[in-house]
Amino acid sequence: MTLLFEDKLQSNEKIDCLAVHIGSSKLLIPMPAIAEIIAKQQPKLSEKLPSWVVGWIEWHHLTIPLIDFAAIQWDLKARDVDAHNGMVVLRSFTEGHRHRYYAIMSSTFPHTISVRAGSDITARHVENVGNCIKIDLMIQGESLLLPDFQQMESFLTQIPLYF
Repeated sequence: MTLLFEDKLQSNEKIDCLAVHIGSSKLLIPMPAIAEIIAKQQPKLSEKLPSWVVGWIEWHHLTIPLIDFAAIQWDLKARDVDAHNGMVVLRSFTEGHRHRYYAIMSSTFPHTISVRAGSDITARHVENVGNCIKIDLMIQGESLLLPDFQQMESFLTQIPLYF
């Protein structure tokens, strides 16, 4: 499987990931992209933000955008944060925007999943997976969406700096 293991040769290699619930779907996010899982906090709202951004949150002395990934995926307005939402802070890997970190809402607490090279990973052939999704996978009996981080981070260019 070259999708997650492009430069791996041994079948005992693995990548630890988080399965993050974003409404009715789950994202498969490799651990190197994860900065931290944080408890719910009330975001600061701003009228200058795109409709898929919930607001701004404080994290390690930074103010970062909180994104509703499902809203980006399906071109919807961001949902309000409720008592069950957690947040996953992600590292930015591309340039061209000013947000080194950003957070996405999680419907429930994420769980870990280890993906081994040579394990049973099946690409599902789903017609429309929405924006910012690279592929729909079946791993260990779970349907998981692998985000397209490059496309996701291109959306970050639409978010102004916090003032």
